[in-house]
Amino acid sequence: MKSFHISDDEFWYRIKESFNTSGGVYILKSYDQSNIVRPVSRLLRIDKEGILYIGKASSFLDRVINLKKSLSPTHRSSAHECGERHKQHKGITEQFPYSSLYVELIESDDPRKLEELHLKNYYQTYGELPPLNRSN
Repeated sequence: MKSFHISDDEFWYRIKESFNTSGGVYILKSYDQSNIVRPVSRLLRIDKEGILYIGKASSFLDRVINLKKSLSPTHRSSAHECGERHKQHKGITEQFPYSSLYVELIESDDPRKLEELHLKNYYQTYGELPPLNRSN
């Protein structure tokens, strides 16, 4: 697993260098200025890992770049639902600003199965999906 700062200008190049065209699961989190993860209040308990979104990608280069674009305050893109949800809610954008967002990438030959496992475990632990995942 590797973590990448969303606002890094070298974001695409760092992912290409680490993963080339492979895919897997990506997890969006937010860190404060001290590089400490921001906890997220959930239905059953506080998520101390600070997970905002869990997604899958057959190619990190394509899907995670769409995520970056959709989250960027200077870019208009509807290529990823997570970014749209993030921008639509002022409280979320204030609590978890673009400059604080990181994405963790977990390589997998079966991204769908790994994503299902992560979402199922999250739901079992917190009683709901991560805040920027679709609930229906």
